[in-house]
Amino acid sequence: MKLQVLQTVLNSLRELASPLHCEVCSTYLSKRTRRMLYVCDACLDSLEAPPSPNELFNRLSRNFAQDDLSISSIFSLIAAEHSAPIMEVMYSLKYRGISRLGVDFGREIGETMKHLGNVNLDVIIPVPIHHARVRERGYNQAERIAFGISQVLSIPIEKDALVRSRYTLSQTKLSAIEREKNVVDVFRGGTAKSKIINKNVLLVDDVFTTGATLNSCATTLLELGAKKVDVATLAVAI
Repeated sequence: MKLQVLQTVLNSLRELASPLHCEVCSTYLSKRTRRMLYVCDACLDSLEAPPSPNELFNRLSRNFAQDDLSISSIFSLIAAEHSAPIMEVMYSLKYRGISRLGVDFGREIGETMKHLGNVNLDVIIPVPIHHARVRERGYNQAERIAFGISQVLSIPIEKDALVRSRYTLSQTKLSAIEREKNVVDVFRGGTAKSKIINKNVLLVDDVFTTGATLNSCATTLLELGAKKVDVATLAVAI
């Protein structure tokens, strides 16, 4: 616990002390007004638009048998190729301690969802990471994204409703089948699980690739009594 607190403090100091450069193009960021602290407006406006929610859902559906799919809808803010500059943002969010990126992009997700009318929701659940990874990073990146969404949509976050019960391999280099096997029975209800009963849940994560982790979480949430589970992610891998 002390290590986690220290990591969080160090991350915060780094954010305050380091000269600000755009995490996409590395351009120095002056103190002039901009929409995000760590991404310049030009890069933000140049990010690739994702497929529509219907296209994303069709893509998700192809990865699961109909009876095995627990997600009702899915939304992503941007599309990202593996080598695209935006992946530097994802890396900075997860591994460089710049948690503010998650909050800022979460706000963008919230604003876009509000514009699209996707707000029939009761509670936000960030995809949990194992406590060992929390110790390594100092925070859960999905929680930071969820916090930004919550700020805009005024929907509460219940980060203790769902927990990851065991440490798993990173999904990054696994095949679709391996990803699905890697997250079987990984998630269970946490201390706040009663707060999702009969609720419309928004499940939040950083990247949608095959949907294996997201669907495993959604299945557990439905088993715990959620009415339905929608998904929002910062990026969709293309």
